[in-house]
Amino acid sequence: MAGLGERIGERLAALRRARGLTLTELAARCGLSASFLSQVERGVSAPSIVSLYRICQALGISVSQVLPEPGQGGSPVRQHSSQPPLRISERGATYIYLSGDFPERELEALVNEFPPGYRHPMAAHEGEEFGYVLSGDLALTIEDRTYMLGPGDSFHFPARRPHSYHTRQGAKVLIVSTQRFIEGGGG
Repeated sequence: MAGLGERIGERLAALRRARGLTLTELAARCGLSASFLSQVERGVSAPSIVSLYRICQALGISVSQVLPEPGQGGSPVRQHSSQPPLRISERGATYIYLSGDFPERELEALVNEFPPGYRHPMAAHEGEEFGYVLSGDLALTIEDRTYMLGPGDSFHFPARRPHSYHTRQGAKVLIVSTQRFIEGGGG
């Protein structure tokens, strides 16, 4: 049975082919390299949630079409038991979605658990990004400046500025963004 990363890659490859796009054409649309997209499609590499969003946006689909969001039945409360961790690959970050599921929501709230040695590539997206380091060490790079953060430290910036994260020991970070990466089907 294929892992989640392989299933995502297979689905993305099928959607790309169905739209008559080459890897090079998709790469130009989403701003990622064709070689990286090929690795994602083959399940060799796993995209971050930001990269997955960019790929899906370039394909004209929502992330939930390749990565279903756990439903919560329209409740404004998300119980801990309905917050299953989502890990796209064994070496990647784990995402725990905290956001509600209603059509007009503007915030995407999640806890990112970065494993030791994790490096998130430089990315930019619309809206704002807020983070609060719950545990571990986090190096946040915004454009050409790096900030070293630890438990209790926070950040907030316009997310259109290129940014990346990396950690030596691992980190658990609450992230709230006005960019919705996963479009829920609720409401």
